[in-house]
Amino acid sequence: MLPLIIDTDPGVDDLLAILLAIATPEVSLEAITLTFGNTTLDYAYDNILRIAHALNEAGKIDGVLPARVQARVRGETGDAPVPVALGATKPLGGHLFTASYFHGRDGMSGVSFLEGDPHPVARSSAVFATTPSKLDAADTILDVLRRHPPHTVRIAAVAPLTNLAVAYQRDPATFRRVGLISVMGGAIDVPGNTSPCAEFNFFADPWAAKFLLEDAAADGALPIHLFPLDITTRHVVPYSQLVRQPGDPLYDSSPLVRLISAFMRKPRAVTNACAGDEVFDPAKHDLFEGHDPLAVAYAIAYEPGSSAWDYALREFVVETDGKHTRGFCVVDRRNHGSTYSGRNKAELEAKRGPHNEHGVERHNLDDAPTHSAPLIHVVTHTPGSKWFGDMLLSSLGISI
Repeated sequence: MLPLIIDTDPGVDDLLAILLAIATPEVSLEAITLTFGNTTLDYAYDNILRIAHALNEAGKIDGVLPARVQARVRGETGDAPVPVALGATKPLGGHLFTASYFHGRDGMSGVSFLEGDPHPVARSSAVFATTPSKLDAADTILDVLRRHPPHTVRIAAVAPLTNLAVAYQRDPATFRRVGLISVMGGAIDVPGNTSPCAEFNFFADPWAAKFLLEDAAADGALPIHLFPLDITTRHVVPYSQLVRQPGDPLYDSSPLVRLISAFMRKPRAVTNACAGDEVFDPAKHDLFEGHDPLAVAYAIAYEPGSSAWDYALREFVVETDGKHTRGFCVVDRRNHGSTYSGRNKAELEAKRGPHNEHGVERHNLDDAPTHSAPLIHVVTHTPGSKWFGDMLLSSLGISI
C-alpha cells in the first residue's frame, strides 16, 4: 500500500481528487491536511463532511459507488477513518485571498447556502474522521513521515504550500523523509489563471512556494515534481460527464452524483464564460480542467523510470512582492551566461562599483558570485488526457 497525504483546500477539483484517492485500492490515505485557499478553512472542513454525507447516502444503494468505495463507506474494509487536520488560515505573508471567483464563497458553488440544506455535513463516517485531528496540519504531516520508513510517504500538495512550508520549518530532518511531493502550482510558459501571470496556489502564498522551491533547497533539493498550468490545462473532462440533470439515471440514483453536479455549477459557468467573443463550442469551451486530480493521480501512479511520465528540469524563481506579479514564476529567458543568470544587470553593476569603461572587464564579472535558482522537476508528459479522464470518472462511479 502506498502511504499518501493530500494537502488541500477543497475546492471542487480538490474534492474530486480526494475521491480519486479513496477509490484507488493501492493507496493508504494517511491524512487529509487542510489549508485556506480556494475557500476559508472553516468551509474547507465542512466540504469534506458534505462529501462524507453524500458517500454515506450513496453507500446505502447497491451499485451506485465503485465496489471498493462502497465497501469502505459501509465499514467493511477494516480501514480507520482518514484523519482530517486543520492547518493554515492565511499565507506566510501578505494579504489573504481565496478563489471564490471560481469555487464560490464556500468552495462548493454555494451548496452550503441552498435552502433546506439538501447536502448536509456528515455526523459520522467510516471514510473521514468527523472531528478534526488533535495535531494541526503541519504536525500531522510530520507525524505520518515519522511513522513510515524514509522515502515511502508521498504528498499530493494541491493547495497553497503553507502547511508544507510550516512543517519543514518545524522539523527539516523529518520532512526530508518524504519520498515524493506532487505539487499542483505555478505557470511557467503560459499565462496565469488568477492574475495575468500567476496560478492561484502560488498567488495565494508565494512566500511558501518560494521557501519550498528555493530556500529549503539550500539544504539539498526536495523531491518536488511540479504540475503547473502548462500541463494540467491539457487534461480535461467534459462537464457534461460530471454535471448531470434530473432524469439522468446517474443523477436520480446517486446522492454523490447529485452533489457533484451541484458543486460543479459555478466552475462550469466561469469556464464557459472564458469563451469570450468566440462562438461557444462545447467541445472546446465546456471542459473541466483537472488540475488537482492530475497531481493526485501522479502521486498514486508514478513509478520511477516509467516512460509514461516525463519531466524537464526548469530554473525559475517565485515573485513575492510585485504588485502585479505576485506568484509569478520568473524564468530568465535571456541566455546571457551564468554570470547574469537570474540576476539584474543594474544591481550587479552597482555592486561591482567603478571600473574601466573602455571595454568589458571579464575578470571582474567572472569573480562576481553567480546566482542559480534550484532546478525543479516540472512534469511535461503524462499517460494522456483520456487516461486521466477515464481514471477520474471511474473513481466517481461514472461511466462514459
